[in-house]
Amino acid sequence: MLFWLWGVVGLLFNAGTLFGLTGNIGVGTSAYLTATCLVWIGGMVLFGIGALLAHTDFDGERPIEGEYGDVRVTR
Repeated sequence: MLFWLWGVVGLLFNAGTLFGLTGNIGVGTSAYLTATCLVWIGGMVLFGIGALLAHTDFDGERPIEGEYGDVRVTR
């Protein structure tokens, strides 16, 4: 959920800033745009990797201590 929220809000913010520019664009403005885009891309990578590594089983149950990691091989 955070991945999508960060992505949509950040994209709209960066697009609004970029399309709202008028007149001469100096070094300070381009540095500001670069910094905000890098923070946005870094957040997308962070939340994307976090979503891949997250445990997606939302049943709310934890395994009983005796059953956790128990492997039985029988014939």
